[in-house]
This record gives sequence, C-alpha cells and structure tokens, in this order.
Amino acid sequence: MTARRAFTLAELLVAIVVLGIVGLGVSRLMMSQMRFFASTAGQRDARSVSRNALNIVRDEMRMIEPRGIVLATSTAFQVRVPYAMGVYCAANTAIVAPVDSLAYASAVFQGYAYRDTAVNASYQYVASTSAPAAGSTSTCTGAPVSISQPHAGWRILALDGGALTLPAGAPVLLYQTITYELAASSIVSGRTALWRRVAGGTDEEIAVPFENTAIFRFYVAGSTSPQDAVPADISRITGLELVLVGESERRASNRATPETAPVRLSIFFRNAVY
Repeated sequence: MTARRAFTLAELLVAIVVLGIVGLGVSRLMMSQMRFFASTAGQRDARSVSRNALNIVRDEMRMIEPRGIVLATSTAFQVRVPYAMGVYCAANTAIVAPVDSLAYASAVFQGYAYRDTAVNASYQYVASTSAPAAGSTSTCTGAPVSISQPHAGWRILALDGGALTLPAGAPVLLYQTITYELAASSIVSGRTALWRRVAGGTDEEIAVPFENTAIFRFYVAGSTSPQDAVPADISRITGLELVLVGESERRASNRATPETAPVRLSIFFRNAVY
C-alpha cells in the first residue's frame, strides 16, 4: 500500500496566511458596505424629516394674507389660517363654500375676517372663540344674493361681533390661529423640532430632528430676496423662506455627526397684493 502524503508545516502556514488575507479583505468589504448602507439610510431619514415638514407647512401658509400675520421671528411664525371661505349675504349672515368635513370639524375656530369689495380694501379680523351658529337660509337665498338652491355642503352662518355694513358678495373667511416654531424636541433629546401649535387646540411635534441652524426668513413687499431681519411692519411680509437642515436621528458608527439634508423652500402668500 502507498502511504498518503500529509501537508507539510510550510503548506499549512501558507494556507493560513492566504485565508487570513482573504478573510481580512472580505471583512473590510462587509464593513464598508455596512457603513455605506448606514450612511444612505441616514441621508434618506434626514431628507424625510425636511420633506415632511415642508409638506405640512406649505399648504397652510399659502392660504394666509399678510394682515393675517400675528407674530414673526427667526424661529417662530404665528398666522391666522383660513379653513373655510364664503361670501357675505346680509344681516350679519354669510354662506360658506363646502370644505372637507374632517378639516372643518378638526379646525379650532378663532374668529372670522371680511373684506369690503372696494378697491384696495383690506381684511378686517374679528376674534372670537365661539363658533358661529347656523344662520337663516332665507337671508342668503333672497335678494340681494339670490342663491336659489345652495348645495347641501354649503353652510349658512350667523356672524357675531357687531353689525356689519358690507355689500352682498363681500368675501368672508373663518380662521384658526396656528404657530409654527423651531424649538427643543420632546421626542429626540437635545435636538431641534418643528412644532405646530393650534390656539385653543393641541401642540404637535410634526418633524424632528433638525440642526439648530434652521430658521425662518422673510420676503418683504418691494424685494425679490428673502431677509433675515423681521420687518418693523409685519403686514408687509409677502412670503416666507424655510431654511431647514434635516438630520438623521442616529449617526453611522464611523461618523461623529448625524447625516444632514439641507432644504430651502419659499412660500409666497396667495393674497399678498401691494
């Protein structure tokens, strides 16, 4: 019988060295891929934070008009946001166009605003926390408005706040007061969040986290560029720029800081006319 030849010590050492080199290369490749995936996920999370905030703010901010601005700073912005619109009939009664029933029910009524039909007339705001009662249908179905068959979704409301002297067809809106503020997060410790605070309602932490460099900037009548300084007359603000730097909630193992995604959004108010 022929004896089987065993591996020599030198061959075993060479095999071990080769396996070690291959194993080291594979482990480094895996670590590199894991870091890449973690970085990509962090960037995605950071972009998601900024986009979520922008989507929520954009639609509400577009609906306001400059005289609906109550307060403005680099980190807070309070506005009267319309949630229902209609026209004046007569005798302190208005007819309001149909809106989403959930949006109407969830809004916290803070008052109404009206505007005369005269040239250059501005909205006048009447603060109130008592939602308007149902008005008389006949007030809005006879002269001078003559809406003979209002849609079932229309609301006819009695407005308080003194006798209004408005022509029929003058625009009327119901509003809620909302504050957007960049402040400390209660969800992610030590980070900045965007809060949505509804007067008479609830506070919502709608997006987190952001870098503490996130700010609001302002477009002012007569200028095409946003400015950091809040104008002395806030009714001259015609738009808002959100400068947001979204962050990932966690940082990758090879990074000292979270992933970031800077986003800028300019919102111009629909009714800003000078």
